[in-house]
Amino acid sequence: MQYINNNPRATPNEIRIGEFLHDKAEAGELPGAISVSGAAEIPGARSGDYRFIHPYGSQTSADLMQPQTKRTRSLAQNILEKNSQTEIIVVEFGIGESGSIKVEEAQSMIDNIFATPGHNIKIILILKEGQIIIDVSS
Repeated sequence: MQYINNNPRATPNEIRIGEFLHDKAEAGELPGAISVSGAAEIPGARSGDYRFIHPYGSQTSADLMQPQTKRTRSLAQNILEKNSQTEIIVVEFGIGESGSIKVEEAQSMIDNIFATPGHNIKIILILKEGQIIIDVSS
């Protein structure tokens, strides 16, 4: 099955990452998801860039972040601000200074996010150089 993008305003990067995630889901390498689609924009509401489709048809919203900074503290705050928008955050390192963030730094950031009370984020995926380097569920 091919990646389906339901957002005509999706950026080339959103489509590229959506196709990557969809391929991973179909290969069984994205736990809990059998496919990924590009989400249509909802007028007047913040919604994620993607929908992760689960085996029995339920869907979970996911949003893409492509930071340019290497400051994990500000990145963590930006991730937490996505709380009302989505349960899954996909972060791609590589743009600007973000490519210099080490796996250990990213893991520590994620640990701190999940230790922060009062958010709805369930999964954080970190991508770098065309691979999922961290996949953490709360």
